[in-house]
Amino acid sequence: MSEKPIEPFSTRTEYQPIVQRLMYMVARNKGWEDKFTKAILCAHNSGVEDMVKIKSLADYYEFLNNLVLWVPTEDKPGTYIYNMLCTMYFVLDQKPVRELQSPVKPSSYPPPQLTPLSQWIVDYATSMGDFLSTPQSLTEKSLQTFYTAQKYNLDAYQVPEGGWLGHSFNELFARHFLPGTRPIDGPSNPAVIVSPADSVFDGAWDITQNSTVTFTVKGLPWSIDELLAHSQYANEFAGGKFMHAFLAPYNYHRLHAPVGGKVLEATVIPGQAYLKVVAKTHKGKLRLTPIRKLEQPDVVKELDAPDSPGYQFCQARGLIVIDSPEVGKVAVLPIGMAQVSSVQLSTHKGANVKKGAELAYFQFGGSDVVVVFQAQSKVDILANIGESYSVGQQIAIANI
Repeated sequence: MSEKPIEPFSTRTEYQPIVQRLMYMVARNKGWEDKFTKAILCAHNSGVEDMVKIKSLADYYEFLNNLVLWVPTEDKPGTYIYNMLCTMYFVLDQKPVRELQSPVKPSSYPPPQLTPLSQWIVDYATSMGDFLSTPQSLTEKSLQTFYTAQKYNLDAYQVPEGGWLGHSFNELFARHFLPGTRPIDGPSNPAVIVSPADSVFDGAWDITQNSTVTFTVKGLPWSIDELLAHSQYANEFAGGKFMHAFLAPYNYHRLHAPVGGKVLEATVIPGQAYLKVVAKTHKGKLRLTPIRKLEQPDVVKELDAPDSPGYQFCQARGLIVIDSPEVGKVAVLPIGMAQVSSVQLSTHKGANVKKGAELAYFQFGGSDVVVVFQAQSKVDILANIGESYSVGQQIAIANI
């Protein structure tokens, strides 16, 4: 296991307002304290290293209190921010507390009002984002950790005039790549569809003629109408394709147009702040057993946030519908995950965008991107599941 540069614990004498609100909710609602205590015990006993110091409700409050004003830093493998978010949500994903939250399942739009705990989670993400938009969220020491962390590759991005100090972490997170480092495939061929984000492709599914898509992993029919929040164009995607990819915290977090055309719609849709986290077991370093004197691998448990399809229909998200003269209508949706409850649009309704033009950007954390195609485009998905693609790389082709 890698060393953590900062532990999310300190000796604060006061709690932040957002944490005080949770403390009040837990104390006021019958059975909540017992449910949180059981959830924390389950998480602590999971054998995951990140949960060692969180043994009680008081410990969890302390963790949340420091996380909301945490100056993000990274370890050398570039996994510390990821682990911090997973630690928060691992407790929330334990069954006793999960039952207090809004379900992640198909529903009509607008969805039912969020439960008090789910609304608190959204508000906590907003509070954390507010701090991360201040200059205090980025220091000389913390900035250096991103230069030495694997996969961030900050030297491949633009640096503001005068340097990063004095800017916020959210500005660093939404950094711009250097010109020429994301060439666009098939710039003069409208049939070539390119990746809208630096991301790992996670699959594509057919949309039925009833405008639903069913994922094998869940077996539930999710409505494109809900995903697009009753957009006037939602029903036009019946019989088409749905695809999604996910971004890690270290990825470039700006979204670009997979096709060129006119922007028919550009809006932000509110939703949940959610992250499914599980304890993942794998083999660690080899060791000698005292009895057999043979090398055996240690069993290591780490937190993992599997990116399964379906939750995107319930999350906070952006919606940009592009009308390509050759391909047809293409819906592009930047999907917030966990603390990414903020999607900022870089385009507007009526704009004419070229393939590869910036459409939106995220603020903090991991996230998803969804692209929806009409049936008339007869899209063939060329991307391979589990492979990484950069902005501008071809991932599909339309048979036009």
